[in-house]
Amino acid sequence: MRYQNVLFGSMALALSASAVGHGLVSEPASRAWFCGAITKPDTAEPGSACAEAFENDFTSGYQFMSILTHDVGRKGVTPLPDNVCGFDSETWDGGATPWDKPIDWPTNQISAGEQTFTWDISWGPHFGDTEEFVYYITKPGFDYQVGEPLSWDDFESEPFCDLTGYDDSNPSATPNIVPEKGESLFHTTCTVPEREGRHVIYAEWGRNYFTYERFHSCVDVEFGGGNGGPDPVVASINANPGNSVFAGAGTIELSASNSQGSNLSYNWSVEPGDDATYSLSGTDGVSTTLTLAETDVENDVTVRLQVSNSDGSDSADYIFTHIPATGTSWEAIGPLTNEAQNLSEGDEVQLRLVTNDGEDVYLPTNPLVISSDTTTASAWSYALANEVNSENTDVRVGVLNDNGDVEAVNSATENRVFAQVPSNYTGAYLQIETQDDSSSSSSSSEPTTGQQCNWYGTTTPLCDGQDSGWGYENGQSCVGATTCSGQPDPYGIIGGGDSSSSQSSSVASSVASSVASSSAPTGGNCEYVIQNQWNGGFTAAIVITNDGSSAIDGWNVSWDYSGSTQVTNSWNAEVSGSGPYTASDMGWNGTIQPGESVEFGFQGSGAADVPEVTGSVCN
Repeated sequence: MRYQNVLFGSMALALSASAVGHGLVSEPASRAWFCGAITKPDTAEPGSACAEAFENDFTSGYQFMSILTHDVGRKGVTPLPDNVCGFDSETWDGGATPWDKPIDWPTNQISAGEQTFTWDISWGPHFGDTEEFVYYITKPGFDYQVGEPLSWDDFESEPFCDLTGYDDSNPSATPNIVPEKGESLFHTTCTVPEREGRHVIYAEWGRNYFTYERFHSCVDVEFGGGNGGPDPVVASINANPGNSVFAGAGTIELSASNSQGSNLSYNWSVEPGDDATYSLSGTDGVSTTLTLAETDVENDVTVRLQVSNSDGSDSADYIFTHIPATGTSWEAIGPLTNEAQNLSEGDEVQLRLVTNDGEDVYLPTNPLVISSDTTTASAWSYALANEVNSENTDVRVGVLNDNGDVEAVNSATENRVFAQVPSNYTGAYLQIETQDDSSSSSSSSEPTTGQQCNWYGTTTPLCDGQDSGWGYENGQSCVGATTCSGQPDPYGIIGGGDSSSSQSSSVASSVASSVASSSAPTGGNCEYVIQNQWNGGFTAAIVITNDGSSAIDGWNVSWDYSGSTQVTNSWNAEVSGSGPYTASDMGWNGTIQPGESVEFGFQGSGAADVPEVTGSVCN
C-alpha cells in the first residue's frame, strides 16, 4: 500500500519536540516488507513464513514500519543489543520483533557489485534531518540455520556500505543517496561484496542529532539463487497534478505504471461515486483520467487503485480535497498560536512549515529577534506576521478581509496561517527559541552525578558536553538535560537527587507548538490518522495533543463509523463499545503535559474511514 498524499489540513504529528519518521527497506525486499508491508497478519497463508513470523505476536505485524531506536546505531552502540534485525527496538520494549524469528525467510536473488537499496519512508517522509545509511553483510562461509537466531558474530565488523553526510539542502553532494520525494523513497547505491549462497544484509536509516532516530531492516539474499518466489505485487499511483487541494473543474491524469508485479490487471474507482461531479475515463487500464466538475461544497475525494495477478493483489489511494473555484485563494492551516504568550527581549521566533514532500520551510528566512518593543503577545505576533508576509511567498499570516486577502492584525491570538490554494503544506509549527535573562551567568549546566534520562521507558545517560538534543559520549548515545527534562511524566531526568539541578539558567530552550488545528487554551486536539490499509482492513491511530497551558489528567474519546467498519483489536488504550467506540487511558498514559501528545492504535476491518473524534478532551 502506497500513501501519496496526506489529508488536507492534517497536522504533522510530533512526540515531544521531534517529528517522527518511519521506514524500511523495500527493494530488495526486507523481512518487514515481505511480512508486514506486503503480507499482513490477517492475510498470511497458514503454514507460510509470514504466518510463522506473526504467530503469538499478531498485532506487532502491523508495526512493520516502526522498528526503531534512538541511538547512533551499529557503528557506535556498546554493547550491541541481543536482537540483530530489531536492534532491541523501543517499539517492542527491547525484546525480539517478529522479524528476529529464525524461520525460513523468503530471499531475494542478488549478485556482487553495484546494487541499489531502496527505503520506503511513506510513514514519516523526513528528508531534512536524514544523515546516513549503513549496511553490513554476513561473513564468507556463513551458513543460515533455521531455528538459530542471528548474532553479531555472523556479520562483518565493518559495514560494506557506509553512506554518511547526507544534506537535504544539497543532495547532489552525496550521489549514492538519491531522494525521490514524490514517492517518499530514498535510493542508495552500494557495492555488495562477493559471497556464495544464502546471506543476510543488515541495514540502517539514520537521522541526525535532533533525534538520533534509527530504523533497522534485515534483508535475506541468495547469491545465484533465491527462494523468494514471484515478485510481490505493489500498487502505486502517480497523479498529475498531484496536489492535495484541487479548486474548481478540471482533470487529473492518473497512472499505475510504477506498480510492481508481472501480468497485472488494474481496477480504478473514485469516492464519492458521483458521476455528475467525478468520473473516470476508464477503470481497467494502466492509466486513467479523472474529470472533476465544478463543486459548490468542499469534498474529500479518494481515487483507489487495485492491482492484482495470479500471485496476489495490492491497493493504493490518492486522496485530495476538492473545493469550489469561487471564493478566496487562501486556505487556513491553523492559528499562529492558541494562547497569548509574552516573550523576552532576545528571544527568537520563526514559523516552520512541512511540505507535502516532507521538507521543512522556515519563515521568515531569518528568525524574528524579539526587541523591547515586541515582547507582548500581540506585538510579536503582529511583527512575525508582517515579517512572513513581506517575503512574498505562498504563505501569509493574518486574517481574511472582505476582499479575500490576508492581513496581519495586532492581536495575540487572532492571526492565522494561510497557504495559497492549492496548498503545498501538511502542517505548520511556531518555533520559539527562548534565552533566560541570566544567560551571562557562569552557572554550570552539567547534570548532577548519578542522573540519567528515562526516555520513554529506556534509561539513557545524560550528556556532559551538551545540554539539548542527542549526543554520543564515552562510546554510547546520550541525551541533553533540557531535552530529557522536556519529556512528559513519568519520563525525564531520574536519579541523583533533585532533577531541577540539571537545569541551567544559561541554557537556551526550544519550544515548538502546533498551529495546524484550533483548540481551546486548556483543552486538547484529537486527530484520527490512517496508518496503513489494505483490502478489507486497516490500522489507525488517534493522537491527542495537549494544546493548553495545564496538564490533562485522564482522557477518553469516542468515534463512530458509517457502514460495517469495525475495530478488531487495539493497543495503548482501553477500547469498548461498537458504535460508537470509546477509548480511555491506561493510567500510565493518562497525563498529557502542555505541548505533548499521546497516541493509541487499533486494527479494523472494512473501509478505512476517517471519522470525527469527540470527547471532553477534544476541544
